[in-house]
Amino acid sequence: MEWSVFGWNLALLSGIGFVFSLLLTIFWTKTGTAWGLLDLPRERRVHSSPRPYTGGLAIFTSFSLTLFLTGGYSFPYLGTILGGGLIIFLLGLVDDKYDLSSGRKLLIQILVATLIAASGIRIAYLTNPFGEMVALGWLSYPLTILWLVTTINIINLIDGLDGLAAGVSAIAGVSLLIIGLSLRQSAAVFLCAILIGVLLGFLPFNFYPARVFMGNSGAYFLGYLLGVISVMGALKLPTVLALAIPVFAMGIPFLDTLWAVWRRWRSGEQLMQGDRYHIHHLLLTSGLGTKKTVLVLYGLSFLSGLASIFLSRVTLLFGLLILLSGLGVIFLCLRGLLSMQSAAREKEEKGIGGDN
Repeated sequence: MEWSVFGWNLALLSGIGFVFSLLLTIFWTKTGTAWGLLDLPRERRVHSSPRPYTGGLAIFTSFSLTLFLTGGYSFPYLGTILGGGLIIFLLGLVDDKYDLSSGRKLLIQILVATLIAASGIRIAYLTNPFGEMVALGWLSYPLTILWLVTTINIINLIDGLDGLAAGVSAIAGVSLLIIGLSLRQSAAVFLCAILIGVLLGFLPFNFYPARVFMGNSGAYFLGYLLGVISVMGALKLPTVLALAIPVFAMGIPFLDTLWAVWRRWRSGEQLMQGDRYHIHHLLLTSGLGTKKTVLVLYGLSFLSGLASIFLSRVTLLFGLLILLSGLGVIFLCLRGLLSMQSAAREKEEKGIGGDN
């Protein structure tokens, strides 16, 4: 395993991203406060005082600047990656300010994902367990679009506590980097190294108690990047379990999304309707506290990331055992979360009754 790609040492790449992120986070935190770009305390928020939501500006600008300076014009799909990222970032920034409707956001996300797929960044093959790789043909477009739209949104859903989305994304980035290194997927590894450095530079200002939030702009951009990286890397693995590998790498965001869809479907609620029953909300209600909740989810993300690395290397039989074990864990988690939701609702009802 060689720790360099395109003539760059990966530690140096991460270091450059880290320095840019550190400096730009300081700048955009002060600028956001001065310009009044503040996330105010409200329903479904856990912070008690206004915080600037300009962390997404720091993440986007530091990542883009690092990629442009180190990758240069010759980097594969440079214009496509940065152009699509810019649109997704701006979508989140406008949403932070004006609370766009779900339909409008979804439409723009689909358009961006379509452009990415049309440029050549798409899931072109799936492995036939009984033979050679199977070309997807036109099916590669809807599959890639579905994947990218999903990843764009799952990071935003998990972004509910200080440092949670950034830390979980960094752990996913490490998992995808290790998988990419083992298969010499240079472009994906290059992007992962920069992303990890950028998030490590951002986290000191975003971890509890946060001085700045990434906002929807940062969460959408991170989900977009992880989706693009996985299409360029893990999803090209010559294994029948390739689709499961990036899902495990982003395990907690995917689990939280699955939980959100399941509970809202069971309750007859709109799937896009927000609530306070995400995994992190339920752990908070159980009495863990913000910092411990985030650290617990970091630990679970680490374990899920390890599972994704094992999936990328083991034989089909062992891979299926890991996958089946993962499905069993998901089932148990959903049952446990359902019980925690019931307990949280009981506390809410008692609280309402006490006020009366």
